[in-house]
Amino acid sequence: MIQFAVFLFCLLLTYAVYLLMTYKSETHRERLEERLAEVLRHSARASDTDLRLARADLMSEIPWLNRALVRLQVATRLRRLIDQANLQITVMRLVLFSALAGTLAVLAAGMVSSSFLLMGVAGMAAAALPLGHVVWARQKRLRRFLELLPDALELMSRSLAAGHAFPESLHMVSTEMPEPVATEFRKTYEEQNLGLSLKLALNNLADRIPLLDLRLCITAVLIQRETGGNLSEILGKVSFTIRERFRIMEDLKTLTTSSRMSAWLLCGLPIFVAFLVTAINPKYMSVLWSDPRGHKIIAAAIMMQITGMLIVRKILRIRI
Repeated sequence: MIQFAVFLFCLLLTYAVYLLMTYKSETHRERLEERLAEVLRHSARASDTDLRLARADLMSEIPWLNRALVRLQVATRLRRLIDQANLQITVMRLVLFSALAGTLAVLAAGMVSSSFLLMGVAGMAAAALPLGHVVWARQKRLRRFLELLPDALELMSRSLAAGHAFPESLHMVSTEMPEPVATEFRKTYEEQNLGLSLKLALNNLADRIPLLDLRLCITAVLIQRETGGNLSEILGKVSFTIRERFRIMEDLKTLTTSSRMSAWLLCGLPIFVAFLVTAINPKYMSVLWSDPRGHKIIAAAIMMQITGMLIVRKILRIRI
């Protein structure tokens, strides 16, 4: 009970210190955002619904820490990852969440067992959870964008066939399509509407959404603007190609369902057997869990298991 009280006190103390460090900078940032919104609201070139063009890409709410993180390549990549996941969190907050989760997991594992291997594995697993959540949110958002991309291209194709200009077709997609397509195309429309060239605005869209299908579409648009041609027909063909690619992927997924299930069952079988034998006969498995030589065997088994799962995943990922 005393250990739990000390643990809870340290957790609350850490959180209180963090809030005190970021409160002033958070208030300053909110005041700047209000002033920016007020300026844009009275601008002749902005509307009430398009006020979030300039997004503050802060690495941290603390100014000196933000200036230090801007120079780091890793922080820039994390910032891009967070932006692609569309999460309202800074890089420093993500790092602090990971560090705090790892520390809490190490302390929790230390209360259960004195094994350094168990504490290390628990700490690394918990520290990877926030980053894993960001990666999962990014993949989910990109997958949703890819699913809606053919419909967006068809809408642009019909808009161009009806006589609208290409920027107007971008604006139509931003107002008619669901998220996340609407948000990304709205940013592209606003960028070129406020002075950026269409080529640069489309390249920024490709940087925000790193999908091969979108890059194919943007390349086709840029080539058409240089060489000429029927852009409406080109977008229609690109949309048809993406839909056919989806159809082939679904057919492959259906044909390989049994093989994929067998592969993942083989990957999870050793872990399931180890816990089952421990539950049935704890004395028989106690040597593996308590003896230092057993810890080395467990570490080697975990490494080989992870390697095998990565190999299986590589085999199962068929690119089209």
